[in-house]
Amino acid sequence: MTAQKSTGPDLPPLPALAAPSTRSFAVPLLDAITVEHGPADLLGQFFALADGAFRDRGLKLAFCNDFSILRAVNEANRDSWYPLIPAYDPRGGAGPENAYFFLAYDDEEIVATVVGRVHDMPDGFGEHCRSLRLMYDDPTKAAAGESCTLLDEAAEVASGIRGCVVFSGGGWCKPGKARGRGLASLLARLSRAYALSRFGTDWTVSTVRRAHIPGGLVRAYGYTRLAFEFRWRSPASPGAPTSAADPLALVYMPREELLSDMATFAAGLNRPSRAAE
Repeated sequence: MTAQKSTGPDLPPLPALAAPSTRSFAVPLLDAITVEHGPADLLGQFFALADGAFRDRGLKLAFCNDFSILRAVNEANRDSWYPLIPAYDPRGGAGPENAYFFLAYDDEEIVATVVGRVHDMPDGFGEHCRSLRLMYDDPTKAAAGESCTLLDEAAEVASGIRGCVVFSGGGWCKPGKARGRGLASLLARLSRAYALSRFGTDWTVSTVRRAHIPGGLVRAYGYTRLAFEFRWRSPASPGAPTSAADPLALVYMPREELLSDMATFAAGLNRPSRAAE
């Protein structure tokens, strides 16, 4: 099934936008998925199980490609969420042709998100960072002083990350509503599974703060490889996790390891979605 505009009662109440004429675009998860790449049986099973896991928690999942919605949710939740980096912002060129995001909601509000920006990287991840094409469709949009740098081991491995690559992130769970309920691991896998199924990605990359590694966050997200350091500096994104005292690691995985993790994770989800019954 392909994504179509939906205005039915199954959609969440969306936040007010700065431009009243902006039309929202959100679709229930299982109506938004068409497996065009990768093993259809495994990916289809995972999407149904993920949908069911959220419903078991009283939440619903939806696909959205109106990035003004994502920006509005981010701005309304700055007490628990860093500002969006340009890669996930329409001002950086994020749109339906190169990016996607999912949101989870209850009867009252949007309570969780995850985002992906897809790139063609024939010259490798390192060059994409250095040139700021990771963050902007047009690097001339960058503010003075912005930089994206890979150091040490991250710089060494980056040249091997090439082809169709999804930069997955923007993971947020609202405290008191979604945080601490095991949703982050589902959202991380949902993002990279969707990117593979739609775009045929070769690699998934993301970042994680050093302070979160000892608690098992990388393992929970299912990433198989980690290298320091990914460094993003931007006066346009105050408050983003760029402190030298808490550096960012690059986490990454090729398609084969993604599928292996997906099979293991799906086996641990114990029943299919009620929506699929």
